[in-house]
Amino acid sequence: MRRLNEITCVFRIQLAGMRSEAGPFLLAAVVFPSAMYLFAGAVGGAGAAGDETRLRFLAGSIVFSLSLTSISWLGYLMLENRFTGRLKLFATLPLSPSSYVFGFLGFALAQGALSTAALLTLGRLAGVPARASLAPLALVVVLTILCLCGLGAVVAARARSFTEGSLMTDALGAGLVFLAPVYYGPEAMPAWLGAVSRFLPTAFAASAVRTALAGGHEVYGEALALALTATATLALALRLLKWRED
Repeated sequence: MRRLNEITCVFRIQLAGMRSEAGPFLLAAVVFPSAMYLFAGAVGGAGAAGDETRLRFLAGSIVFSLSLTSISWLGYLMLENRFTGRLKLFATLPLSPSSYVFGFLGFALAQGALSTAALLTLGRLAGVPARASLAPLALVVVLTILCLCGLGAVVAARARSFTEGSLMTDALGAGLVFLAPVYYGPEAMPAWLGAVSRFLPTAFAASAVRTALAGGHEVYGEALALALTATATLALALRLLKWRED
């Protein structure tokens, strides 16, 4: 019960801070991914290519939103806590490192639910023929958030400065989407890069989200890969977290 109260405390602190930072969150969670959907459609000819291509672009924008909020945005908040001294305040509550991380994860899940719902609504307004299977979609979104938050937490724990960490989280948040077959197929990439990019977490996420949006349920392989990656990255983040700086 105490651990749950600690996690809830961290969640509420981050939620309260979000009220004054709603603008940047909406840019990362909704505006940029929506703009990428329009850009991909204009460049890729989504209207001429048909429904399948528009579905790919919508799935890509959902994954892009999750990547920006889970890595760039949450990583930035963790870096801010660490390098402005707020982390010391959390440590003296006293609060366990795992409660701190899981409080952030709860906040990330709430953000992910909001951004995914907003993008699905915008996709419907844009005429994307999504017949989403909600249970598989929810499973994939949750696992994607956990996986990407783990990566952001690792960067936040290992960065040597706030500037370095911010650059790394921004690059990772966008790079994991642009270097993976998210908005385009692996056949459009150089053979060596296509072979590597298939194993990026965003590639698994985009494939599973696309399947769920089309009404399918066969996302178990991608879900397993995301679950294993999430377990590894979160375990590493907890191990590397400098709860008390030297």
